Amino acid sequence: MGKRIMKIGIVGFGGVGEDIAKYIINQEDIKIEAIADMDETKRKKAEEVYGIKVYADYRKLCEDKDIEVIYNATPNFMHPEVAITALRSGRHVFSEKPFAIKKEDIAAMLKAEKESGKYLQIDFEMRYSLLPKRVKEIIDAGEIGKPKNILFNHFCGGQGFEKENTWRARIENVGGYYIEEGCHRIDIFRYYMGEEMEEVMAIPAPQIRGDEGWHRAYREPACTLCFFPEEKLANLVTIQHRGVYFAPPGMENELGHEYNVSVVGSEGSLYTNFWKGTILLMNFSGPGGKTSLNRMESYPGLDTNFLHHNSLGFFRDFVYRIRDGRPPLFSASDSWKTMACVFACEESIREGGKRVKVDYTLPDV
Repeated sequence: MGKRIMKIGIVGFGGVGEDIAKYIINQEDIKIEAIADMDETKRKKAEEVYGIKVYADYRKLCEDKDIEVIYNATPNFMHPEVAITALRSGRHVFSEKPFAIKKEDIAAMLKAEKESGKYLQIDFEMRYSLLPKRVKEIIDAGEIGKPKNILFNHFCGGQGFEKENTWRARIENVGGYYIEEGCHRIDIFRYYMGEEMEEVMAIPAPQIRGDEGWHRAYREPACTLCFFPEEKLANLVTIQHRGVYFAPPGMENELGHEYNVSVVGSEGSLYTNFWKGTILLMNFSGPGGKTSLNRMESYPGLDTNFLHHNSLGFFRDFVYRIRDGRPPLFSASDSWKTMACVFACEESIREGGKRVKVDYTLPDV
């Protein structure tokens, strides 16, 4: 006897929402029951191109009794109201990152999850994706000893110097660099270290073209230092505008793009190139204690999103876990701890690189 078909709803039919629809439409055991979007053009596309039932009001979708899981693909500032409404209506929720822009909203979302008895999963998909997950397996197997020092390089294509004409152009909608984008790297730091961050220091990037020279509503960092117990350190280095924006597949490094992470442990180290799909594993047992190559793992021919940003597979995994009565890959409470670090980074960059203690206390709501 086959597994029961899971019926899902999607709130927000922009880029992410439509990508999910394209993916799920081909799944035999997951069915898109409906989508909700305020934009009539997007609703029309969902109906005519994909044959999906549509709602203008997401609250009507949440009342659809056939739906078990809702994908919250709305802009950052809408995450709390959609997630809370869906949870209270008895639906499990897979919500796009970031969790929310404010601590009070996260507290309210966690409260709604607890009271509803349903699950809330935040889309920190790097933990699910092949390469970051493989790095975690290597660390947990003790192959490099205890992780001590992490370096994440993100040198990317310039997004342009004109403000986007979207919701991302307003800081109150986005929240900030770490809330919108850097949260993935901060989450990976916690994931690999296996313990909680104590303090952060976020150094603002030089203003290349003045206050208005940022492609989104926020100023970006040049360097982010994250301090863990026993002097363990993680460092995010970010450079915009070094790489060509539209890079042909396989040419990212040659055109100035870098997206890689290094982890140095007590017994060895590893280097992961997300663009090339490779992991170099090294140890400290060479002649004279020199660092030597142990092996290389390579995953050629796989889509880069599958390698390190597999939201589609992560959502499918969440739906299957709900179907099979299993808990999510990681809890919403764990995602709050990442966001606590994110908020500390936002405070630090606003203060010009001030060292800030991470506050894991949630406000009462």
